[in-house]
Amino acid sequence: MAPVPTQKNIVCIGGNSGPMGAALQWRDDPIPGYRMILIEEKSHYNFVFAFPRAAVISGFEKELFIPYQNMFYGDDTLGKVVHARAIAIHEHHIELDREVPEFGKRIDFEYLMYCAGTTIPAPGRLPTNTKEGGIAMLKKYQQVIKEAKKPIIIGAGAVGLELAAEIKEHYPEKDVTLMHSRTRYMPKYMKSFDAMTYNILKKHGVKQLLGDRVVLPKQGFPLEVGPVKIQTKSGRTVEGDLAMLCIGMTPNSELLQELSPKSVDPKSKLVLVKDTMQIQDERYPHFFAAGDVIDHSDVKTGHFAWMQGLAAMHNIRKLINGASYDELDPYVSKGVALIKLYLGKKDAVLQTNALGKLVALGSWISGRSIPYNIFADAGWAWMGLDNKKDPQVLDL
Repeated sequence: MAPVPTQKNIVCIGGNSGPMGAALQWRDDPIPGYRMILIEEKSHYNFVFAFPRAAVISGFEKELFIPYQNMFYGDDTLGKVVHARAIAIHEHHIELDREVPEFGKRIDFEYLMYCAGTTIPAPGRLPTNTKEGGIAMLKKYQQVIKEAKKPIIIGAGAVGLELAAEIKEHYPEKDVTLMHSRTRYMPKYMKSFDAMTYNILKKHGVKQLLGDRVVLPKQGFPLEVGPVKIQTKSGRTVEGDLAMLCIGMTPNSELLQELSPKSVDPKSKLVLVKDTMQIQDERYPHFFAAGDVIDHSDVKTGHFAWMQGLAAMHNIRKLINGASYDELDPYVSKGVALIKLYLGKKDAVLQTNALGKLVALGSWISGRSIPYNIFADAGWAWMGLDNKKDPQVLDL
């Protein structure tokens, strides 16, 4: 269906968890005269939550790359996903790196949501824009992990912890070492969360070296099996045959910084936002930002990115419906860190307030509630597809 010429655009840079809840809400409850445009360079939504498992175990890679094509039910008057890279932001339009149908190299907008996310090392995120490239990279990880006898994982955020557990559970004969600069895991979570995680990894047989920072070589570590020596600042040497880096989060804020330097923290490179989710620069009150790219007290997880995106869309809706900028609502965070960390097929640690009080729960409860594909079915449902009823959609 051709778009109505008089429609105004709400443009979102990024097609990740930040704008996802907002896009789904908009799809089911649009405002006449407006539509939502997502600018996303990747051909498929990457269900990154399952990448640590898929980097070890083959067989379900296709389920983790979900086509955007049906996100707005194919109705361009509701919204559209544009596969291109934004190369410049202006007050009311975006420049693209390529020609795209309908727009050419320019997309005009009334409101902007900046949800460009962050860059982290593979396999947490994959530096490829295609489904084929993503599957190939996961298979590369599967192969080198299979060949390695003494893999070393550097960094114990969620990706590092999950990767270590998956390797040791799937290949119990391997000598798996996990190195972490802090003395506890996931410090924004409860101490009991740390203790449960440590004990599960210990049960699996993962060697855990904490409180010692790795000296990283400038060239990084190659994704190949061969002798490797890891040096730490205390002078320790750890030897293995495969090193995988799971540290380092770089905000993708350069694009906004070029237009509005005052909206990006010079040290952290995170986007500075008001409690209304508007960027700090008063010249652009119609610019909003959400997700991992922003400077916020929320833990950087898909859940909180989703909630921030909804808060930004709530205020955009208010503006469309006639509110002034002085009447926007603040985003009220739950202020607690929520997460479900999977540590193999039967083990997990969950921090939740679903029962009222914030608690951390171990494997007996949380480990038996995680499906093999780490809830990838939900991602297909977000895109208006059902990969179980129609398995052929996996080849899209």
